[in-house]
Amino acid sequence: MICSDFDGEGELFLPATIRRGWQAQLDRVVIPPDLGSCPPLEPPVRPDDPRIRYHATLRTVQTPAQKKAVTVARRLWLASSPRSEGQLHLAIDGPGETGMTTVLRQIGRIFEHTIRDQLPPDPTRIPVIHINTPLAPGSKLDMSIPFAEFLGFKHTKDPESGQRSTDMTGPVCHVMKTRGTRLVLVDGIDRLDNSELQTAFDYFGYLAAECNVSFVYCGPGSREIVNNARRGKRPGPPGVGSGGVPTLPVLPFPYSADDHDLFHGIVKSLDQDLRLYKHTPGDLLKLAAHLHRRTGGYMKPLSYLICHTAQEAIETGMEAITEELLDNQLVGVLDDDPLQPY
Repeated sequence: MICSDFDGEGELFLPATIRRGWQAQLDRVVIPPDLGSCPPLEPPVRPDDPRIRYHATLRTVQTPAQKKAVTVARRLWLASSPRSEGQLHLAIDGPGETGMTTVLRQIGRIFEHTIRDQLPPDPTRIPVIHINTPLAPGSKLDMSIPFAEFLGFKHTKDPESGQRSTDMTGPVCHVMKTRGTRLVLVDGIDRLDNSELQTAFDYFGYLAAECNVSFVYCGPGSREIVNNARRGKRPGPPGVGSGGVPTLPVLPFPYSADDHDLFHGIVKSLDQDLRLYKHTPGDLLKLAAHLHRRTGGYMKPLSYLICHTAQEAIETGMEAITEELLDNQLVGVLDDDPLQPY
């Protein structure tokens, strides 16, 4: 009996910053369980119960930033693919916990699916590379390594010996040129130390020019980081500016008496995806004000709060999300809330 479909689930445990993990997330299909095919079980419920697994993530909510990401990805392909130089680069900026990484990966997914639709099938094609900016404490930053990691290259002579990784720029460039790479997703750009910015962005600039690829940078403060790093210490002519990198903002959702439609729309999407036996459509929307107080309108804690509460509702047999059950979760509490005893 199949109550939920997670294609390639074994690969989903791999990070998206290696190719197999990225492909698994790219091809993942999440189908809400059919309650008629999944009879409720008496507690304790097994961790591998289909509804427990489904409510671990739910489906991606189409927030305004997610919808904009679809347009951005398609425009990156349609406007940039014919160009032989001068590729467009973007920043995804906003406070932490707003779901910026999800938006970044949405751009990559739509971009790669668009290429699949537009070009003849080619199993060797690697349209998108996804990396995290590396930490390099006490050593010279080597930006070639996260690219090599994504592509599966061995980059040390003897990994167990502790030898430093060898520069992999040559092999990385060869693959990007010959396998059709057109987009690089860079997450965690805010982790770069100020002393590393120029080195990193000189490297990104080289790859962009040499391999004709676009970069999308993601992280809190990314617009300022990218613009400052790209300008460096070489100002342009007096009175002439580049206008800065285009930026997609990802912000918390507001909630007030006269500004609640957006947050209500997000909560309604989550409400519709719940698969609980005692849940009535619209029940979650009645808790919208409480949900906003618990999460501040930040997408990441909101998602975790709903998912964890739904799992507990299944495990306890309550089969519905209540305010009391929401308040039983550790996630979704704002930083300035006082600590409460158990």
